Amino acid sequence: MSPRTATKRSGPRNTNEGDASTAPAADADRGRRSDFVRPKTAQQAVVEALRHDITTGKLAPGSWIVQEAVAEQFGMSRIPIREALKTLEAEEYITYVPHSGYRVTKLSLADLLEVFTLRAILEEALIRDAMPAVTDQIVDDMRSCNADMDKALADGDLISVGVFNRQFHFLTFHASGMARTKRIVTQLWNTADAYRPMYSPLLDMPKVCHEHVAMIEAMAARDVERMVALNNEHRAHAIEPIHRIFEAERDSPA
Repeated sequence: MSPRTATKRSGPRNTNEGDASTAPAADADRGRRSDFVRPKTAQQAVVEALRHDITTGKLAPGSWIVQEAVAEQFGMSRIPIREALKTLEAEEYITYVPHSGYRVTKLSLADLLEVFTLRAILEEALIRDAMPAVTDQIVDDMRSCNADMDKALADGDLISVGVFNRQFHFLTFHASGMARTKRIVTQLWNTADAYRPMYSPLLDMPKVCHEHVAMIEAMAARDVERMVALNNEHRAHAIEPIHRIFEAERDSPA
């Protein structure tokens, strides 16, 4: 999920102000319903539903996704299902296995550790690039996001906790202009998302929120060295639970 934007969008701009011929259109704009939400396409709806199932643990790593079953579940043809699966494959939530179909991306311990290593390198580069352009609005958004995460934690809403946590971290490099690197980091987060429901319960979540506060203070001070160090330390705390998950799988009876 993308982070909150740092600037507010203005409304539609009328480039022909004062032209009487455009008055009906302007009146129509003023009368447009603010609560109207454009319906999702069938493909978008399936992408969001399956992504939700993966990131919440309903579809575990390695789970097969059968197109016919998904089409029946959503009551639609296989065409939007096929396109939705291609989108999720591009986002690296799922993997295509020739002659077999799609399955939720399954990683080895070495794969996951590589993901975290790459994140450490690339997120540091993004934070360093972003810091000169960080605004007070971004810092305020980080505070708001962490408060939302803290409230979700108190409510026991672990799904929202994960959403707000991701938004928080993407705000740390939101101001970076390194678009390609951002896309790679997004894919790295996506790749590991199926494992997040498995290791998140093993984390000290109040401590996670407290560490976020220190990161906010570093961002507010525009202290790039402290911010990089805190982010690396924060990320490293997820490594130990990941080791425990794979050790439990290894020791469990076949």
